[in-house]
Amino acid sequence: MQEKWKELQVILEEMKTIKKREYFLMLAVCVLSGLVVGMLVSPRKQVMVGSNNGNNNRSSKGGCGECDCEEGDYDWED
Repeated sequence: MQEKWKELQVILEEMKTIKKREYFLMLAVCVLSGLVVGMLVSPRKQVMVGSNNGNNNRSSKGGCGECDCEEGDYDWED
């Protein structure tokens, strides 16, 4: 075990140069993978958009499935 630790230390001591583009790509991959892992590990699994405060407003276009106009009856000219 100590031999492997010494080998790892030798590898880490070597200096390497990387381009700014490679550094940015590595940083972006780490951040995005951290976000994905955090979403998968988090205890909250359901997302609700809105406040769910009982507001039952409906639009005029078929909220209840009924329509006052007949098929082909339009307000504009053809």
